[in-house]
Amino acid sequence: MARLGLALGGGGTRGAFEIGAWKAFRELDIEFAAIVGTSIGAINGALMLSCGYERALELWQNLNYEQCLAFSAPLELKSSDLLALKNSDILAKEILAQGGLDTGPLRELLQDYIDEQAIRSHPVRYGLLTVQLNDLKAEPRWIEDIPAGQLIDFIMASAHLPGLQPVQIDGKRYLDGGFAENVPVSMLRRQGFRHLVAVDLEPRVSVRRPVDDNTQLTLIHDPQDLGSLLDLDPVLIRRNQALGYLDAMKAFDRLNGDYYAFAPDDHARLLRDYGPDLLSGFEQAALAFELDRSRMYAADDFLAQVRSLHLTARQHYEQRRQELQVESKLAAITGGSLRALRMQPAMRLEFLAELSTSLEPGKHPLKIPLKLFPNLNWTAKALQQLDSL
Repeated sequence: MARLGLALGGGGTRGAFEIGAWKAFRELDIEFAAIVGTSIGAINGALMLSCGYERALELWQNLNYEQCLAFSAPLELKSSDLLALKNSDILAKEILAQGGLDTGPLRELLQDYIDEQAIRSHPVRYGLLTVQLNDLKAEPRWIEDIPAGQLIDFIMASAHLPGLQPVQIDGKRYLDGGFAENVPVSMLRRQGFRHLVAVDLEPRVSVRRPVDDNTQLTLIHDPQDLGSLLDLDPVLIRRNQALGYLDAMKAFDRLNGDYYAFAPDDHARLLRDYGPDLLSGFEQAALAFELDRSRMYAADDFLAQVRSLHLTARQHYEQRRQELQVESKLAAITGGSLRALRMQPAMRLEFLAELSTSLEPGKHPLKIPLKLFPNLNWTAKALQQLDSL
């Protein structure tokens, strides 16, 4: 059996997604010969080889800012997202007062959960990626290259973002490994691994795909944004854990779907009954209506929920027609003068559905300005299909 290597990407608190993927690996009995990580991926990789899944899950589900950062005064955030504009004054004040945010509490937390000796003796090799600040040179470190007693130091180095207090080891300063390679698949490839699993937390895929024909890469990535780098909202953490699990199951063909998750039989039924374009339209509509993506759906349940959300949105749309200036927008589009459309996604979708049904006979849907409705023509058809159910 081919050796399998796992590369875990950086992404701050979006790293909860990797814990969900880990749950899927456990259920699927997938074993790795090596695990490498950048930034939060380096932390999660160390947890995987040290404290075990249940303790790591406990850490993530109870995580708060006081466990990660030391502040000069009691923390009064205006948003759970530390990087939100609402918190900019607090953040700037702390950075100036302390010469960077103090990550001492995070170091102590990692010392409680990560057992360096357990990782050194583990049959699965561990590695991380950081960057030397003086020359911005990538520095991959396998566990055998890390001096005894310095594992936590190098994990902190791998996760050192600008704005945090400097990380210095043996006179050298370090920076987050994501500045070199956010998902360090190259570390595995240089060690001869040709069967790779990569978990990418970025909104757009950042993995550098191998060019060798004999390299097989299984990519686990969510097509939607997982949120901010530093947002510890417990609801968001749980959602990202669930998405990590579902997306990992999709990557290994245990579930199907683009944005939503279906058992293979349910997905096959939806494809058989509606075809790939309408099914894509249903999923796009569900996104616009903000249907929960963090669970698996049966075919009938999914269609029923999308239809219910559609009916509610249409009712709201009808009530707001005058406020939304629907008639003038319809006239402007058919006259070719509308250049911008400012509506919330659900209202935009209902507007498109009305526009589609108002087209003169013989006109093709592509006459609708696609820049105003990217990838939504089939979504309007899907809504019409739902109206007939």
